[in-house]
Amino acid sequence: MLTLDEIVTRLNEIVGPRRVSTNPIDKINYQHTLAYGAYRALPDVIVRIESDAHGNHKVADILRFANEHKIPIVAKGGVGMGISSPLKGGLLLDMLGMDKILEVNPVMQYVIAEGGASVYGIHHALRQHGLMLPNFGTYGPAVVIGAMINKGGIGYGMTRYGWIADMVLGLEVILANGETIRLGALANQGTRFGPFQKWIHLPDLLGLFTLAAGSMGIISKVCLRAIEAKREWLHDYCYSFRRDQLEDAQNALMQLVKGEVVYDIHFTDRWQYHWPMEDGLYDKSKIPDNGWFFLKTMLMARDSDELAFKEKRMRGIYHEAGGVDVPEVAEKGMGAKAQDYGRHGWPDWHIMGPDGWCGSVVRHTGMFAVTSKMYPLTFLKEMYDLDEAAKRESGLWDADHSPQHDSYVTRDLGIKEEYFVFYNPYDEEDVGKLRKWMGMVQQFSNERGVVWTAPTLSTKGPLPYQRLGNLYDVIKEIKQLVGPNNILNPGALY
Repeated sequence: MLTLDEIVTRLNEIVGPRRVSTNPIDKINYQHTLAYGAYRALPDVIVRIESDAHGNHKVADILRFANEHKIPIVAKGGVGMGISSPLKGGLLLDMLGMDKILEVNPVMQYVIAEGGASVYGIHHALRQHGLMLPNFGTYGPAVVIGAMINKGGIGYGMTRYGWIADMVLGLEVILANGETIRLGALANQGTRFGPFQKWIHLPDLLGLFTLAAGSMGIISKVCLRAIEAKREWLHDYCYSFRRDQLEDAQNALMQLVKGEVVYDIHFTDRWQYHWPMEDGLYDKSKIPDNGWFFLKTMLMARDSDELAFKEKRMRGIYHEAGGVDVPEVAEKGMGAKAQDYGRHGWPDWHIMGPDGWCGSVVRHTGMFAVTSKMYPLTFLKEMYDLDEAAKRESGLWDADHSPQHDSYVTRDLGIKEEYFVFYNPYDEEDVGKLRKWMGMVQQFSNERGVVWTAPTLSTKGPLPYQRLGNLYDVIKEIKQLVGPNNILNPGALY
């Protein structure tokens, strides 16, 4: 087994000393992710990956070295919500230097980018051609595309188009032994036709790498489907429902998703608006006193006729269910209009910073933790009630802990749920409350069969594995095949 000094010496030879660090401060900065202070571990050494103008990089060389000496290795993009903490120590690869957007094809409507490219950067490149990703994320410019694909990728547009993973046409992946493979559309890249669809004349293996938390291979290139769209084609609305109307709201959501009318529906509750209202970011008199649930809704329409049809359908369903139109939230908290309020705006797609939707809440509370999972939309009321009961029992159902919901309604008649709790990470009593709540959520969620999306499956106890039956055994066998030394993000998958 190599010593740390020997490992650092070899890495210096591969990438140069400027890109290698064992500085304790750097390790602390890299150890955990945005919302999971409870899951953190220090790497032994950090390596910054950079590609040149032609896309050349040293990832394969590093993997061959790590694999030969059985050194754990984790790839990390920007600050996000999956587990990119080095749970077993070893090497942490900072992928932000692999950030090139290699091709935008406006005719065939796809984009090819390196795995460390900013999702915001990809959107910017697409906008120059009147395109956008159908799903656009909400966690600021730090989020990179490889990380989003590794954990599925949430964002606005899930109601109509699904996950970022659903946008993937092709991948280039580097396996643990340093071998590079091209999957889906990228397997066709060297031909005259080029990449145009993910289906090739072999079984589809894209899914093996899209939700694997970097445990099967490191994503070096991505080919994504884009759509023709402009920001002004998105139109923003918000409807509120009382606490006792959750079942009615649930039924309205089911109708809207089935009818494929909406581009996106975001399900939130009043806790998300408490501190922004206290700070004067919203006019309280324009928000119903008894409004508890807020369904922030987007329609995509290219012209007035299309908008009129979709708006009539949406408003009819919300009104029939007893919803109340709340333009105050739509104008100040959503989409392009929110930008007009400058520093006092609250644009939903930017979570952090002084103008992010978390900014006002964090100023009054502290660090946040969030559970992240999927379940059928028909269970929304049951799951919300269970979560509220758990937070009350844990002493978290108050403004100081801002126990809010911020969840995506998905095209699969499901809900991508985000249960938030804000807490003081330096207060043991507060951390104890948080852990109690998370344990209760884990129990009732596992019992009902949720699909966990973050931070990672291995933190959720044995039940999620057990119900997979022999499928999980097959996945482990595949992982052994592509990386028998289990160096890639060990502990994330098993």
